[in-house]
Amino acid sequence: MTRQEVQPELDQIKRYFKKVGLRWTRQREIIVEQAFLTHEHFSAEGLYDMIKHRLGGTTAHLATVYRTLQVLEEGGFVEGMEVAKGEGRVFEHTLGHEHHDHVICNDCGRIIEFHSDALETLKKQEVANLGMEMTSHSLRIRGDCTQYHKTGSCPHMNQQ
Repeated sequence: MTRQEVQPELDQIKRYFKKVGLRWTRQREIIVEQAFLTHEHFSAEGLYDMIKHRLGGTTAHLATVYRTLQVLEEGGFVEGMEVAKGEGRVFEHTLGHEHHDHVICNDCGRIIEFHSDALETLKKQEVANLGMEMTSHSLRIRGDCTQYHKTGSCPHMNQQ
């Protein structure tokens, strides 16, 4: 992807920052742009490394990356989730993406994205049964790779 392809998202996020009283700085723009240029799940540290690799040198501080991701998550532009124990949070941008759910391996933290129309219908029905209308949701299913139970280790552990 190119900057031009993510420009509509950048413009929308810039408006949000101003709406909530935050300055739109060049550092924040670089952070947001890189987050939206990647289509993988990323940690704050991973995003920081991508920025350094792409632009060379230090163009944003790690603390600014963390704070920016927090604002993006509060605004609903990215979604954060815990993966493997002790590994911290990973993020993905949600703006401009079709909704999907996640299965996360307890052992290696591998994330599998999936979508099920039947499950979406069931979730909407259950919420309606509670007298509400669903406006958003996040489903994360945690599990162990099938081979984990046979061998005691996740076969994907070294494939990360």
